[in-house]
Amino acid sequence: MTALTIPAPARTAAAAATVIRTVRAWQLPPQPAGLPPGLPEQVTAAAGEPPAGPAWAEHRTRFAIELVGEGVSGWQAPVGETVAQIVTDDLAAGLIGHDAAAPRRLAYRPKTGRHRSGAHARQAASAVELACWDLASRAAGVSVTGLLGGTIRPTVPAYASALGLDPAHPAAREAAAWITNAGFWGQKWPLTKPLILAGPKAVAKTLGPLREAAGEGRFMVDALGRCRLDEAMRLLPVFADLEVAFAEELLPAGSWGWHRLRAAGAGVPLAAGEHAVDEAEQIRLLTGEGVDVWQVDPGWSGGLARSLHTTELAADLGMATFPHGDRLHAALALAGACCRDKVPAVEWHLALEPLRQQIFPIPLRVEGGLLPVRTTAGLAEIPVLPERTAAWEVTGS
Repeated sequence: MTALTIPAPARTAAAAATVIRTVRAWQLPPQPAGLPPGLPEQVTAAAGEPPAGPAWAEHRTRFAIELVGEGVSGWQAPVGETVAQIVTDDLAAGLIGHDAAAPRRLAYRPKTGRHRSGAHARQAASAVELACWDLASRAAGVSVTGLLGGTIRPTVPAYASALGLDPAHPAAREAAAWITNAGFWGQKWPLTKPLILAGPKAVAKTLGPLREAAGEGRFMVDALGRCRLDEAMRLLPVFADLEVAFAEELLPAGSWGWHRLRAAGAGVPLAAGEHAVDEAEQIRLLTGEGVDVWQVDPGWSGGLARSLHTTELAADLGMATFPHGDRLHAALALAGACCRDKVPAVEWHLALEPLRQQIFPIPLRVEGGLLPVRTTAGLAEIPVLPERTAAWEVTGS
């Protein structure tokens, strides 16, 4: 274990329990490879390539961030090694003495490095912000949704993300039918690059049977930013015929072609937001009349307060928000504090989310298409830690 001591600001004996004394990182086991156990046969049969698991650096080397107050800690996990390194190099020293119960002050804490923007820097800032909410919630004995103004609803609908399944697989039709019968709000299927290159007729031939099998359930597609503008525009009539509820990231988040794509019409709602990590890009997407559906991720966008702000802005602009599923507990806190018109559903990744949940003693599960909103203190359960010392620690004197 390495330790760094930072002079802490003067404080009285009556200082709040939420004042951060120490910042630690605990290394977690790598995410297991392959598909999670317990998936129905209809889903596993349609799997293309198994989830990357330890093949991805952020899944192979994972950490839990701990913010230590007076007799209580706040947690956020898992984060990748690069994100954990930015927390220790740039953010940890400035967190000593910060009151986690004052989220608006967090942005003004001193930083010691040069990482200010970009995906990893925003993930690091988000991880710290979410850990602050966890600490403040545990210290107050109030749920995070309670701190956000109150729990509006005890459960939130989940839509099934079929990313990791092959839409062209012969078993995909049965998987689509299973998703609808399981009660999910809807289902989202990937547009692979070979399928995009094959053209609109091939896309229609592949997705048509899945749309039929989904029945009355909502049907969405995700291109993962793989389309060129001309490819995306040719696909819009296909999606209109399929009555797609929304088409996600046909273009990369930073593309200037969004307004041209939306102007093409066809009545297909366009969705984006999870990769718009910086504030300026978020506002440009929201106000640029290029998208119709907002997809924020509290673990990537700057944290929970920022996600709530953009969700409210999206609602003012007539857009619903469907939080990205990477930080599911934070997404549920956000959804639980909002009405269903603002946040109709959150994402449940069929092939990845059960693997992410394995670090928690009580994993989240979808029941009847619904996920529970946490009503007890803490953003999530404290992750299960290995029985050894922290990977690193920064503490106040």
